[in-house]
This record gives sequence, C-alpha cells and structure tokens, in this order.
Amino acid sequence: MKFKPVCLLLGLWFGTVMTLAAQTATASDALLPARSNRHALIITVSRYANTQLPELPGARVDKQSATQIAQALQVPTENIQYLEDEQATGDGIRQALLELTQRVQEGDRVYIHFSGHGTRNPDTQAGGCVEALLAYDGAAQGTISNREMAENLNAITRKTDKLFVMIDACHSGGVVQAATSVRTRSLSEKAEPEGMLRARSAAISLECARPVNIKTRSLETETAAKGVLSQDIIHVSASRHNEISFDDERKGGLATQFMRDCMLREARDLDGSGAVSMEEIRQCAQGKIDRRLAKDPSFKAHHLVLNGNAGFVPAWFSKDAVAGSVSEKLTLTGEQALRQMFDQRDAKRQVNVNVSQDQLIIGRDALEFSVQSDRPGYVYVALAGSDNQSLYMLFPNDLDQDNQLAAGQILHLPRANWRVKASGPEGQDSLLVLVADAPRNLRALQKNRAGPFVVSLNDASGRAQLGALMTASEFGASPVCSGSSQARPKSLCSDAYGAKMVTIREVK
Repeated sequence: MKFKPVCLLLGLWFGTVMTLAAQTATASDALLPARSNRHALIITVSRYANTQLPELPGARVDKQSATQIAQALQVPTENIQYLEDEQATGDGIRQALLELTQRVQEGDRVYIHFSGHGTRNPDTQAGGCVEALLAYDGAAQGTISNREMAENLNAITRKTDKLFVMIDACHSGGVVQAATSVRTRSLSEKAEPEGMLRARSAAISLECARPVNIKTRSLETETAAKGVLSQDIIHVSASRHNEISFDDERKGGLATQFMRDCMLREARDLDGSGAVSMEEIRQCAQGKIDRRLAKDPSFKAHHLVLNGNAGFVPAWFSKDAVAGSVSEKLTLTGEQALRQMFDQRDAKRQVNVNVSQDQLIIGRDALEFSVQSDRPGYVYVALAGSDNQSLYMLFPNDLDQDNQLAAGQILHLPRANWRVKASGPEGQDSLLVLVADAPRNLRALQKNRAGPFVVSLNDASGRAQLGALMTASEFGASPVCSGSSQARPKSLCSDAYGAKMVTIREVK
C-alpha cells in the first residue's frame, strides 16, 4: 500500500509508484573518509615466550590485513593501536583495553582484532570449559578467558554505538597437536602458492581438548551475562568451538585474509538491499575457506561464526555500492529497506512511538503519532507505503524543519501545517522513527521530491544513498570532529541513533 502525503497548506496530492531495480552491490576499494569517532585495537601474536608453542607466521600478515579492515571501517590511522608479540602480554592487552575505554566517547565505534592461539580450560564455576585467548606470555597471567574479556569490554560496550570483535583463533585445544604444520597445494595454478597451514590452538587441558559434547562459555555468552545487548556487538570467530582454524604462513589466518577480501572487494549485496551486511561478508569469506580446503587431504573447512548483529553494515559505500548489471530479479519491500536501517540502531537508546490509530480508512483518516526519547536528539521519520515500493522521508520536510527533541519530551507529528492522509492501496504501512544524536545531511536527497517530502527511490542505489546519509553524522568527517576524542563536540560527532518501527494498516 502507499500513503499519499497531503500538504493542507498547498493542497498537494501525489501518488508516485517506484520500480524496484535488482542490482548487485559490492564494497569498493576506494575507502570512505576516516571518521574520528572510530577506533581499532589490533593484537597479533606470531610467537610466544614458551617456545614449545608452535609459531604462527601468518599472524604477522594479519596485522596488515586487520589494518585494511579497520580502514574500511573508517578508522583514522592515528586511532589504530597495535600490540604485537612481546607487547601483547596478558597485562599489555588488559592495559590497552583500559586505555581504549578511556579514549572512547558516547556513540563511537570500536574494532578489536586478535590473531593468535586460542585455548580452553575447565572452570568449575562455569560448569564446563571456558574458551580463552593466549597472550604472548601464556600461563595464568597470559590467558584471557572470555569471562575476563567480557569484563574488560563491558565499559566500552556501554559507550559505543557498535563494538566489532574479530577473533582469529580456535579454542579446541590439542585436537591436531600431531599436525601443527602441514603444507598444502594451491587450488589454482594461477594463484600464488599457499603456505604451510598451522592450527591456531594451544592445548592446556586434556579434558577441554576433546571437542565433542563439552559445555563451553563463549564470548557471546559472557557479554550477554554482563547485560550487553546483542544488537550493539558484532563478534566474528574463525571457527566453531569444536573446530580448528588455520594459519597460512604466507597469507595469514584464513579467516582474517578472507574477511578482509570480502569486506574490501568481493562480498556481494545478495538481497539487493543496497548495502553489504556482516552476514553477506561472512558468507563470502566462508565460501573462500571452503574452496581453500576443498582438496586438502588432512583438514576439513572450519566455519566462521557470526554472533550479535548479523545485519550490521560495516560501511555504506554510497557512491560505489551499485555495480554491474542485473543478474537476477531481486525485490525488496519498503518495509525491508527500512528494517535494514532499523538494524543499525544503538539499542541502548530508547525511542517510543505511539500511533493514534493503527488502522486507517483510505480517503478519510490521517496518520498521527507521537515520539519520545530517553536522550536528546534529532528526529527523522521514514515511511514505506502499502504498495511495497514507495519510500518517503516524511520528516523533516520543506514545511517543517524543526526536528530537535529534548530528552523525555513528547513530539506530536504531523504538525498542523502538514498532514499525511491514507490513500491506499489496502495493506500495511511501515513507519521508521529515528532519534539521532547528531543531525543528518539530507540535502543530497533533495532532487527526489514529492511536494514538500523527499522520496528515496527504493532501488539498490537509492537505499545505499539513504542508508549512508542516515547512519552518519553530518559533521563526523569534518574538521570540527577531528582531533582527540575529549575535544570532540559530542552532540555533533556521534553517529549513534535510537529507532523504533511501527506498522499501520490501511483499509477501505
């Protein structure tokens, strides 16, 4: 169905129906501008103080690969911190997390990467085996369990808009101790020869080395126990808890190198949404892992695990998101397009929306609703019409630009000088209400007009453009938001927003 917004002042009626374009999107090699509200901590351990532990030469390559991932996430060079080998002791990692917590401001985004050995140990309190990362110094001081990691990340997650953690290590102990290094052949004659594979595991407990039917406490479990909302964290692990992940001495960890390639170049917009999500990146990387190990006589492919917000879009490549010709007929409803933006919200920000009527009679009733937020911000309202194609930015509009909202204030919309009247067809309208910390720049959408309202074309290019504008502060890449975190004006530089979706039915 479709709303026909009516401006009572101008007496305007319109009824434009958009056509969905089935196009394929891909991330671009051209990086988007760095934003000062992005941070990264990259930890790589290629050798250990305990010489009995096998080296991981590929972890040195992971440092560069993780840097490329951070840059794709728009992290400035000066906001990337590295811990490598001797620097990456247990206490060194703990101190770096503490310093990162102090630098991060409300609404920032953080990327943490660890490449090295993983392990599992029994924990009577947890009632099973606890997965852990092995720092350079190993032993008790150099073993960081998922519980401890969750505790160290707790303060960061309370402040960040999104926390993205990637662990390229396995936790299955000594499953392949007898095969810590195996040379494999390239699967392509044209490809650069692959290096020797090494398992990213270190056995500490025989009990927890057995991968079958062992109760574990994962990072996802531990962060949830701390009250962290899964919407606000993205956790990528190189393998399942009962699998081994591998290190290629020439090219780095399979998980890291393939996640990098897919995020920067190869992942595709499978659902035609106009953006590449973490799940689409995971699928791309998993396919590359499967092909890398398809003909290996010793190992089977390990499986990337994505927990938390699988719909998270790492970066909206608005200018280069749409490429190539139509390969298949993809359709995305307006409601699905809005839900993708809804999935990027900061769940710690609470937005309430109350509609006066959840069922409107076509040709008679008008949409009326109220908005309230637990934090101050700027209100933006998008509507997906009942025709499953139309997508409108209803507010702010040419007649009403006053979209600031105080914490706890109730805003009633539409205001007296503009109205949105139900005009069919029969079906469901979807309303997305965002309350953003900082204003958004919607001027780029002004060429698409429907009277006083902006129409965002519901095709891959239009959705990419709308998503890029709505998920980033207007000033985030400007000089006013550069410099130290403490000097940044919070009200202008945060990309975070709260959001609420509601549905209304149009009937005859």
